[in-house]
Amino acid sequence: MREDRQSKLKHLVAVAGLALMAIGVIPAQAAEITIATRSEMTMDPHFFWSTPNRAYNVQLYGSLVRLDERIRVQPMLAKSWELVDETTWDFQLDPEARFHNGEPVTAADVVASFDRALNLPNAAASYKGALRGVTGFEAVDQETVRFKTAKPNPALLHQIAQVAIIPAGVAGTARQADFISGKAAIGAGPYRFVEFKPGDRLVLERNDKYFGDQPKWDKVVFRVISDDAARVAALLGGDVEVIDYVPPVDVARLEADPNIAVHKGTTDRTMYLIPDTGRNQSPYVLGADGKPLVPNPMLDFRVRKAMAMAIDRQALVDRVMDGAGVPANQNVAPAVLGHAEGMPPLAFDLDQARNLLAEAGYADGFDLTIHCTNDRYVNDGRLCQAIGQMLARLGLRMTVEALPKAVMFPKIRDHQGDRTSLMMLSFGSGTSGDAGGALTHTIHSYAPDRGFGTWNIGHYSNAEIDALIEEAAATLDAEERGKVQSQAVKRAIEDLAVIPLFYTSVIVASRKGLEYQVHADQSTIADSVSKSE
Repeated sequence: MREDRQSKLKHLVAVAGLALMAIGVIPAQAAEITIATRSEMTMDPHFFWSTPNRAYNVQLYGSLVRLDERIRVQPMLAKSWELVDETTWDFQLDPEARFHNGEPVTAADVVASFDRALNLPNAAASYKGALRGVTGFEAVDQETVRFKTAKPNPALLHQIAQVAIIPAGVAGTARQADFISGKAAIGAGPYRFVEFKPGDRLVLERNDKYFGDQPKWDKVVFRVISDDAARVAALLGGDVEVIDYVPPVDVARLEADPNIAVHKGTTDRTMYLIPDTGRNQSPYVLGADGKPLVPNPMLDFRVRKAMAMAIDRQALVDRVMDGAGVPANQNVAPAVLGHAEGMPPLAFDLDQARNLLAEAGYADGFDLTIHCTNDRYVNDGRLCQAIGQMLARLGLRMTVEALPKAVMFPKIRDHQGDRTSLMMLSFGSGTSGDAGGALTHTIHSYAPDRGFGTWNIGHYSNAEIDALIEEAAATLDAEERGKVQSQAVKRAIEDLAVIPLFYTSVIVASRKGLEYQVHADQSTIADSVSKSE
């Protein structure tokens, strides 16, 4: 009788074990992750070209190729590609790639997506700059897409990584409201659309039929918490598992918490100032009488140099960024191809700066407004105030205007409008994998019809530097391209086309037990989060 009971017990334990094993698979697959992010997503994948939007897009919609944590190109919807000749590239789509509605990803979908990205009416930040030099694209057959470029274009792979792919039927008819509602939010990425609440959250779920590496999470919630303190509080309170853009001032406190893990890395991004060097009369430069100052003082190199010398970059890194950065002497980070070696640090010398300002005829200074975002970069509002104070010590009568990026970016992207007289911005290398992106978009003369100068807010222009940038953009050999880019970088900084501040760091924090693979371009990627072994 006892043996019979033991036998039954063993049988029940075995059955229960199988049941538990079955149940155990579900939590592993049904794992959820909530990530608090500083940057809100724009659901229309072709409306606003930016690094945060590209990161969201690649997870939901997918792209022909993707950029990994070191900004290296990896296959995605395209399984392979070849350079047919110096200006022709063929991409072979993965035959297993499917949209979330089950339809295969075809060359026609890719062509429709790129056409929409280039021609979307009223786009807040057009993808024309991202696709500079691309003269055409066509479907060779159902699984082959051909791209043509005006000249040899070594940056093409990084350029096409910027563009999300959606079904041709969606590309031809969808409006922004359709993406927000989810009606048109159909992609081929590892995660599917569930819900989007503007200003609050984006909810995604696992795409079980994804053709590539299987997504790690069954459900991903990106919660938009733009306030730094609130984002940290959400992590400490256990409301979220991961936060991006950790304020450097909170790093020591988070590292001391046994329930928190901090993940750090270096970026490809440089913070810098953009002086208005394109107008004889700049809208936010005034004389003591309150009237516009003509000519614009920042047209004078001595004034730009005085401003550059009045900024204590080490103090910005130490006191405002709490050590999360490195003082910059140029606008291209050291690890990036095209960084100009051997350039001296930009000196901080307030007395010499004042002498230069006086020599230029502005001993009594002038009124100047500096514009910055207050919710795009780590500590951007505090940085803006600190830079304003440093320039005030130079003798300038400073006004600091820090605005939400939703207000600031449309303002500065209106090249026919006031824009700014002095702007703090940053730029990374994700669009090219080398110095080409920064040079092409922020230094080259504004030429939107050719895709140059799309982020050249100050409309700096130098024909000799333009020629170097264009030469490098058509040089396929990486070593030679880097040499030409270095020359362009050196010339641009010697003329202070922009005023470098510092190279940024990326800091992400999570609950203990989670690992995070930081990305050099500061992308926030759900599958970069994994459970510690």
